[in-house]
Amino acid sequence: MSSPPHDGFGPADLRLLDAIRLHDRSLRVLLCTVARHGVALRLAAPARAQAWLDQLASHPYFKGGQFLFDLLEWEDFMLDGDAPPLLDADAARVALDRIALGLRSIASAIAGEQVATALATIHGAQVDDELPPLESGFYLFHDVVLGAIALIGGRSGS
Repeated sequence: MSSPPHDGFGPADLRLLDAIRLHDRSLRVLLCTVARHGVALRLAAPARAQAWLDQLASHPYFKGGQFLFDLLEWEDFMLDGDAPPLLDADAARVALDRIALGLRSIASAIAGEQVATALATIHGAQVDDELPPLESGFYLFHDVVLGAIALIGGRSGS
């Protein structure tokens, strides 16, 4: 991702731009890592992967996720340039759990209940260098969803 010229920007503007770029890099690392876990699940257990996609196809979060993924052109964002480094599986699980915590917080607020704050258990860093690469032409949103399932529920489903 190239940077446009910084004409007219002051130091505070440049710090904000740097913070946005750091966020973008972190988001790309997370999305690509999760999607690569999804590709691994899809290749190792195609029937299970398809069964999950079939079960989730009518769910509003799935449909909304697909819509936003396409609208924000995250496939292009994920595949632009060299592949980012992989995030270790436990760090990815914690990030996914924080996303789930946000969804639980919304549901709790609507129900007028206390927000649950449980986080995923960390077992120690492990980076799986053997994950398959991402390719354009596949539905990367599906791979992101399958990767979340693989990371949360285990690749074998156990």
